[in-house]
Amino acid sequence: MSASSKPAAPLTPQHLPEPRIERVRNALVVPVQKGGRLPSGVFRMNGTFCEHSQTLLSQNRFSERPDRPERQGLMRISGRHVYGGVARDHFGHFLLESLGRLWVFDHLDAPVDGVLFSPRRTSDRLTLFNPRYQPLFDALCGSAAPLMFAEPVVVEELLLPSPGFGHQAWITGTTQFRDAIRMRLENAFPAAGVDDLYISRTRLEGVEKAVDKERRIERLMARSGYQIFHPQDHDIETQIKQYRAAKRIVAPDGSALHLAAFVARPDAKIAVLQRRHRQKIVQAFIEQFCAFGVSDVQLINPLAPKDNRDSAAGEAPDPLNFRLLAKQLQSADFL
Repeated sequence: MSASSKPAAPLTPQHLPEPRIERVRNALVVPVQKGGRLPSGVFRMNGTFCEHSQTLLSQNRFSERPDRPERQGLMRISGRHVYGGVARDHFGHFLLESLGRLWVFDHLDAPVDGVLFSPRRTSDRLTLFNPRYQPLFDALCGSAAPLMFAEPVVVEELLLPSPGFGHQAWITGTTQFRDAIRMRLENAFPAAGVDDLYISRTRLEGVEKAVDKERRIERLMARSGYQIFHPQDHDIETQIKQYRAAKRIVAPDGSALHLAAFVARPDAKIAVLQRRHRQKIVQAFIEQFCAFGVSDVQLINPLAPKDNRDSAAGEAPDPLNFRLLAKQLQSADFL
């Protein structure tokens, strides 16, 4: 895929853009500014804003257009670089908002010197996201150096890929993104692990992350031969290897499933346990697995009917019917 210097059509949260790479010479790259919805992005030499440098955030919101600073006195970065976008630390947002442009490494006509990311928040010590995520970048970006910047910079030649993956309607990814991420992660991390896996949330802090009766669910799954897997206790390499190996995965909806969907074997059986009355979110996990090549994906919804109260932060998790959960898992051939 060749790079183009022509502007692209505006982004919309309802549809992924057509894959393209815009070449921007002497690009003015602005990191996340204070206030608003992560204002950041890229300006062309003529002063126009590159809309495809925006990031799709949750709730179908885009990062905002930043104020354009004067070029005079800014640091200049020589060479050829890729625009990576906003660096998120939260694991789910990291997968959905910080990886979407890295499909470009399967479509470059020449090497690049690095990938530019802007941290969501500036600090005295800037690192590339969470260091635990580094193996993903090594697998997806090869030898290109990830570079963080907290002040506006001018880049000699910037390659701006269109986003290929993200929240809600973008969850299925483009063909280019799906092919690139599966091939590169499979090449980097060979399958290794048990056949039957239950991805647990019992060690996560915060009541908003909890699953009702999950200790009982763990005992049920363990008696049925499943390994209880706490992904946050393992490095990225181990997580990916295990997700690649598993023939059956049962898990409450949560960020770990986004990573599992990237690499799960096409003949795997997946059960997504709905833990909250948030239908669009749980449906997105199912759509992602299907788009990435897994055909047997089951929704297990044992939640009790929602009452008329609005759930407030810090309240107990939505209650579920344990007997119904077990019955649904057995009917779907997971027990």
